[in-house]
Formats: sequence, structure tokens, C-alpha cells
Amino acid sequence: MRVAYTTTFDANDLHNWSGTPYFMSQALTNAGFAVDYIGSLSRKLPRFFKAHQFWNKLTSNQRESPRFNTFAAQHYSQQAARHLAKLSADVILSPQINPVAYLDCKQPIVLWTDALYASLLGFYPPFAYHSAKTIHQGNKITTECLSRCKLAIFSSDWAANSAIELYGVDREKVKVIPFGANMDLAPSAAEIHEIVKKRAHDKIKLLFLAKSWERKGGDIVLATAKALHEAGYPVELTIVGYTPKLQPMPPYVKCLGFISKHTPEGKNKIQTLLAETHFLFVPSRAEAYGIVFCEANAFAVPCLTTYVGGIGTIVKDNVNGMMFALDAPVATYCDYIVNLMQDRARYEALAYSAYYEYENRLNWKTAIKQVKQLLITLV
Repeated sequence: MRVAYTTTFDANDLHNWSGTPYFMSQALTNAGFAVDYIGSLSRKLPRFFKAHQFWNKLTSNQRESPRFNTFAAQHYSQQAARHLAKLSADVILSPQINPVAYLDCKQPIVLWTDALYASLLGFYPPFAYHSAKTIHQGNKITTECLSRCKLAIFSSDWAANSAIELYGVDREKVKVIPFGANMDLAPSAAEIHEIVKKRAHDKIKLLFLAKSWERKGGDIVLATAKALHEAGYPVELTIVGYTPKLQPMPPYVKCLGFISKHTPEGKNKIQTLLAETHFLFVPSRAEAYGIVFCEANAFAVPCLTTYVGGIGTIVKDNVNGMMFALDAPVATYCDYIVNLMQDRARYEALAYSAYYEYENRLNWKTAIKQVKQLLITLV
């Protein structure tokens, strides 16, 4: 089966969307699909768009978003159609709305993504500033895409429900298949056994791995580490992706700044941190999915997070981590961490269970196997 894998950007560039389109397309190839890439499309905006954008920002602090513009989406789809005409694809698969929103073709179109526009309004902070025109066009583009899709696959139940409840999509064409961890090779079961056994017994090691400090709940992580330290527990918090403005930096906090997982050195460093930490601690305020939780589970790291957005499809309480309420006090996090770390056997059981979740649910091979079964029914 030939798949026209369609994106606005270069899907082979690992820097796009945290590498998700790359790993998705590689998994398709590994599963036996012939993959034709349609991407690196040019963006074309309406005349005077930037002037309108500037004026709206100046006078009303509202944003005209080029990402959610019907003119631009139509231009993307026109380019995709021209590329598609040269191919012998059986099906079009896209992780994005825009390149297929206005694509009219004989092949079935399949969307596989993590969120829809309406579900991000009032959820992700930047969307709070979108103008009425952008909101209208964002919803219009999404509606056009969903009407053209034979299948709408989402990485979480949260996103799937938004398609049904906010856009009225027929339940029969909505499916949920979680994304996998974005990594080339995960440790084997034998390696995981050694990794977990080697984790520190004399301190609690927490890892915050994110660039968006506020949205990912960095302040809660820092407050929890402080509370544990002040209560006399030996704690070590490692922060990667952001450096909080603390003077002086507490002795129990290590800030490593941004580490690129797309360089050999950066990849090795992050894998070492995951292998050594007891918990990935990212209590997000807003999260469409959270690939980082899948990657943590690949190293048998339980995740401490919040019940928000698409996280609930990844993290199952006391199976591969724990989700907390958005308004959970620091004491609640501390109690869970301390109680678990005081019972080493229970902690290790949770760690192995987290790895089992990665092996059975949260990897690209498993995801593509499910997608393949769906695509076969379309062609």
C-alpha cells in the first residue's frame, strides 16, 4: 500500500513538532508501507495580512494567526493536490489539518493528530489572544478537513471527544490510537531490570523535562522539591529545557538548560537522566498529549502529572504514574512521592509496569499496526 504522507513542513526534519511526524513516517515504512512524502509547502497569505495583523495587535491585543487562515490552508491543499497528481498513492495520511483541509482527491484522506482548533481555545495560553476572524477561520479549516476525512484518528480520548462533541463528527469515523515514544531504540527488558535496580536508594530524584515552564507546571515541581527538602527528605531535582530565575539556586536543584535530543550527545544525556531518575515530574496546566510521558515509560520511569487534556490516555494511575488534580496542593504530591519511595518494592513494581505500558501501548510499532488495520478497510 502506498501512502502519501502529507505535511506543510519537511517531515524528515526531526526539529518539526518534536520529531513526531518523522517517527510516525518511519514507523509506516518499517511496517511495510511505501511512503511518498508531500511536504515543504510554501505558505501564502492574503494581501495586507501583516498590516491587519499589526493593527489588531496594536488596537485590541488580538492576534491574527497565519496558521489558522483559510487562504493559506487553500494554498497548502492546492500544492498538495499538484504533488499528489504525480503519485500513485492509495491513501493520504496527514498529522496536520492544513495541508488536507481543502484537498479534493479520489484517494481516502486520513487524519492522525493530537488536537483540534476548538479544543485549544481557552486551553493553550496563546489561543486566548486569537481574533474573532482567526477563531472563525480556525474552525472553518478544521470543519473542512474533518468533512473530507474518511477516518479521523486521534492520539487521545480527549481529542477524539472534541471531534464528536465540538464538531459533530460521526463516531464511526473517529478512532483513538496513541502516539509512540519519539526514540530510535529503547532499552530491552533485561536492560530495564538493571536500570531500575541501579536507581539511587539514598535520595529522591525528580526530573522536569520541558521548555514551557508555566504551562508545564514548573513552579509546582520546584515547590514540591522545596517542601521535600524542608521536611528532611534527600531530594534532587533536575530541570531540563528551562532555567528558572532563582538567586541563589537551591543546592538540591540542578539546571541543565536546553538539551537537544537530536544530537548524539544530547540524546545520550537525556537517556542517562531518564535512566537515573525516579520520576518524570511534569504537572502540566495544558497538554494535548505529552510524548515525553511515553519516552519516560520507555525507561521505566513513572510519570507524575495532571489530569488534563490528552494525558489521561497515556498515564494510568498507579500503572505507569499518577495524575493529580490541577488544584492539588504541594502536600499531595509530596505524600505520594514519599509513600512510594519508602516502599522500594512497590516503587520498582510501578517502574516495571511503566515499561510494560511502553512495550504494549506507547510505541510506534504498536500504533502503526493498529493504523494499518484501519487503512486496509479503506482501499
